[in-house]
Amino acid sequence: MRKILFTFAAAGLALVACNNQSGYTVTGNIEGLKEGKAYMVNVDNGKVDTLASSDIKNGNFTFKGNVKGITAAFITVQGQRGGLPIFLENEKFTVKINPMNPMETSVKGGAAQKLNNEFNDIQLGIYKQQQVLNQSYMQAQQAQDQAKADSIANVYNQLVEKAMAKEDSLIKANPDSYVSAHMVAAMMGEMELEALKGKYALLGENAKATIPGQKIAQHIARQESVAIGQIAPNFTLDTPEGGTISLYDIKGKVKLIDFWASWCGPCRQENPHVVALYKEFHPKGLEIIGVSLDNDKANWEKAIKDDGLTWYQGSDLKGWQSAVAQLYGVTAIPHTVLLDANNKIVAKNLRGNELKAKIAEMLK
Repeated sequence: MRKILFTFAAAGLALVACNNQSGYTVTGNIEGLKEGKAYMVNVDNGKVDTLASSDIKNGNFTFKGNVKGITAAFITVQGQRGGLPIFLENEKFTVKINPMNPMETSVKGGAAQKLNNEFNDIQLGIYKQQQVLNQSYMQAQQAQDQAKADSIANVYNQLVEKAMAKEDSLIKANPDSYVSAHMVAAMMGEMELEALKGKYALLGENAKATIPGQKIAQHIARQESVAIGQIAPNFTLDTPEGGTISLYDIKGKVKLIDFWASWCGPCRQENPHVVALYKEFHPKGLEIIGVSLDNDKANWEKAIKDDGLTWYQGSDLKGWQSAVAQLYGVTAIPHTVLLDANNKIVAKNLRGNELKAKIAEMLK
């Protein structure tokens, strides 16, 4: 069920225009919290800037201030993880937070926030339907009723396509909105290159010039440089043993670059299948290069040993800041890149039976 995971796009970042209001007022209530401290923060390239703060009294808080333009911010509570995104501008906002039921959490106020809420309503609708279909899908899988499972997957994929059509309509109606650019940027890690290029083409020049618009363009350029048919760029990484490996130095009829991490549950679940592939096809010319997005060497080494990964392994131990992951435009793991003997990219993101069939075909 290839498309069964449909991510909520998080609201955030910053829009473009100023308005004539003297400042913003954000009035909020947090269900179940009598007192504490609330903050309005902006995050830019990992740097946190506190825009406003407020004491929480009987669950209520108020922020007041002024912003030069529409700014992406997060409402956070001292001592608690996470934050509620808000498109902040010089308008009046009403915020309701229910930690026990996120579906009852809402942010209202401002044109940018209103448009963002419309996008989120589309995604909320598909999320609710996903929950129902997921249960039926799992039951069909457990009953080994593949025909029913495939039917459910097809129904869900049709719902996703309808939701995407609604999103496209919103973008077409608001082509120069920062929010439109932001929503595309938030989803680009989940999208195939051609689909992303289609979404990007819907944006106006003003939206393309925004920060998320520029990030989309950069992402497309990276993806095009490692698209199917391109020569995979070389890289060198440290091994667990203290040596180094380089992609071009590894010779094989078929090479598989496998991006993973010890902390990645889906990666660890996929590893037994990769182990089986390696045992079957390594004698025929398959080489695998594992690229870990770990930060902790001990955890990385333990996962290699526990999962029985006997092929080449390398990492710069920089997590999502991995230079190789950025070079290959990796935004989610597990992620695979399949190469021929000349390092030409033949396929991307194949797993399971599809990956096995492609490797078998290339080694004929």
